[in-house]
Formats: sequence, structure tokens, C-alpha cells
Amino acid sequence: MARQFSISVRARSDGARTEVYRLLTDSSTWAAWTPFTSVTLGSEARGGGEGVGAVRQTRYAGLAGRERIVALVPGRHMSYAYIKGAFTPYMRDYVALVDLEDDGEGTLIHWHSTSTSRFAGSGRIPYRTLRKFLQRCADGLAAAAGPGPPGVTG
Repeated sequence: MARQFSISVRARSDGARTEVYRLLTDSSTWAAWTPFTSVTLGSEARGGGEGVGAVRQTRYAGLAGRERIVALVPGRHMSYAYIKGAFTPYMRDYVALVDLEDDGEGTLIHWHSTSTSRFAGSGRIPYRTLRKFLQRCADGLAAAAGPGPPGVTG
């Protein structure tokens, strides 16, 4: 029987929410602050650029993936769906939401996702890997958006 899985990770940046959002919604910056070795815009949104409907192509450890942007609230959040990649045989309906909230002079980042296993037990395969991966993404985003040298978070 298929089972739903949820992942929730958090980080805090000393950077302003507008800067965190700018980095989050610009795929050309992702290779600098995520574990991905490359992220490119595979296809633009209907109105152009990286809006809702745009597809990002990702590469990590030699594995390719594709993610579609499904929602944007300027300065507040971005949501995307995993549509193809190494975990496709194990999970379906993967959707992630990255929420940004002011926190004094900085920004709280809440990166959470849900997915459904394709068959009994298959969700455990990507769950542990994805949790660590998403935490690295959130931490990297926090550091990249903050003032000071890259890799330093508040």
C-alpha cells in the first residue's frame, strides 16, 4: 500500500527576505548554494522566465532531474513539483514548498515537501536522502543570502 511522506527542514538567514527570495527564484544561482552541480532553465513559463510553469533541469552526482514551478508568491514562497529524476521509480506526487518569513533583521526559511510512495516501502528509499539534501539546500540558501562570506549563517 502506498504511503504519504513529509519532510520539513528549517534554516535562518541574516539576509533580508527579498534577497532570500531572489536567490530561491533564480535557477542560475542554485549550483552555488545547493548540492546540485548544475541547475538550468529547461523551459520558460508561459509569460517567459522562471514563473509558474517553468521547468528547471537539475544535475547532482551525475543524475538528472526536472522540477516544475507550480506556485510563486513574490517575496513569500515558491512551490515546485518533482516531475522526473532518480526518485521517480520510488515516489509520485512530490511537491515542495519553500516559505519565507521575516525574523528580526533576517529570514526564516521553511522548506517542506510531501510525496507518495509508488509501492509499499518505496518511500523510505528517497526519504532519508531527500531530508539531508533539503536541509543542505535550506542551509545553503540561508548562508548565500546573508551578509558576510558565503557559508556563514547567523
